[in-house]
Amino acid sequence: MILLFLTSINSLRTGGIMENKKKIIHITVAAATFVLVSLGFFLTGENLVSLVNMDEKITFSSSVIIMLFFSPLIWYCMVSIILSNITNRCPKYHDSFIKYFGSIAIISLFLSFPTSLYVNYKLRSENYLICQKISLTSPNTYVKDMKLCD
Repeated sequence: MILLFLTSINSLRTGGIMENKKKIIHITVAAATFVLVSLGFFLTGENLVSLVNMDEKITFSSSVIIMLFFSPLIWYCMVSIILSNITNRCPKYHDSFIKYFGSIAIISLFLSFPTSLYVNYKLRSENYLICQKISLTSPNTYVKDMKLCD
């Protein structure tokens, strides 16, 4: 990380003051977005692990699937923004990565709803109960015993 920062400082010296400020802002925003998406990915990963293990309490919705498959696209975009601001050139095979990661993300949009319906059906057939939702957009929480609902 320190090496990346030092490299960015050396490459930023070639531009004007305003251009350097824009590059620093782009790098900072991309790094912050990368960290937030990583946090979201690992939180949704916990939900998927509980589903695979068939734990006593499972939280799942279509947004979990969408987050899982959109993460590679967002990660690549943020890394390419950082690298292009440091090196002043586009990463090699940029178009191919965007095409494939974008295709995966779009397919996940269409497959997330049927997957959510299937998971709902499967968990109900396994005698899981659904806790009352806090809001309309919150994911479903499936439990074996209603005492586990928060």
